[in-house]
Formats: sequence, C-alpha cells, structure tokens
Amino acid sequence: MIKSIIVALILCVIEILVIVIASPMAKSSLVLRFLPEDVRLAAKDYADPPKHKQVIAHMLLGFFLTAMFAGMIFIGVDSVRNNIGYWQLTLRFIVMLYVMKVFDIVVQDQWLVMTVGYFKKIYPETADCEGWKNRGFNNKNQIIRIIAYPFLCLIIAAVFILIKSFIMK
Repeated sequence: MIKSIIVALILCVIEILVIVIASPMAKSSLVLRFLPEDVRLAAKDYADPPKHKQVIAHMLLGFFLTAMFAGMIFIGVDSVRNNIGYWQLTLRFIVMLYVMKVFDIVVQDQWLVMTVGYFKKIYPETADCEGWKNRGFNNKNQIIRIIAYPFLCLIIAAVFILIKSFIMK
C-alpha cells in the first residue's frame, strides 16, 4: 500500500509541475475547460500562444500521461510479482487514484486556482469574474470521477490478474 501512496505522490508532483509550466504555453481552449464557466467566457477570445509553445505544452502533458500509465503498470506488475490478489490490487489502484484526487481538489482546485489565482495571471481579463470566488465550481466533475474510480480500478485490476493468469500457464 505504501508503494501506491508513493507512486501517487510522485505523480502529483509531476502533475502540478506540468500544470504550472505548460498552462501558459498551452492552447487557451485546453486550459480554460478546467476553469469556471464565466472565466471561460471572459477569456474565450484570448490569443493562443505560438505553435512551438503549444507543442512544448503538449509534450509536457504527454510526459505526465506516460508517467501516469507507467505508475499504474508499476503497481500492477509489483502486485503480480508479489502474488497479490484481485481485491488487494484493486485497493492499491483505488488508493493511488484517490490520493491523486485529494491532491487535485485541495492543491490544484482550491489552492492553485482559487487561493493563489494562478490562472488569473495567465488570463488577466478574467480577474473580475465571479467564478474565481466559487470554490465549488468543479464539484460535478469531481463527484463523477470519485464515483467512477472504483469501477475503473476493478477493471484495471482484472486486466493485471488476467495477464498474470496467462503468464503463470
């Protein structure tokens, strides 16, 4: 279980770095879709950065997604090697995803977006938007993910157990 927490924390560090570094270089439509509705409307005409910066932002995002995939494979392979069963493997994936979700809600949504106002600095024309005061702006999406994660973990664990059964033959 400790390995799941460590993997999740490493992924959280990578994720926050990618968000902070890539957001000013990414296409506005990519960044704005994670922000409150009135902020999206106020910044909809914001000029996109040059293409070379957008490419760098996409490469950073790709790096994070690769790291996320690698973290899940690490947990799955480690579980197979240590002969961990289906339910315990499912729990490992749940722990990893929920640690990341808590980080997402507390650090990214509440601290980076709401308290620090990081995206107001990228999109200064949105400074007066009411959405910056609405700490529940992302609740619906967060709840959907919180509900979906256990089912996703059941499926991912089943894949690793199936792979294990083929290897053991």
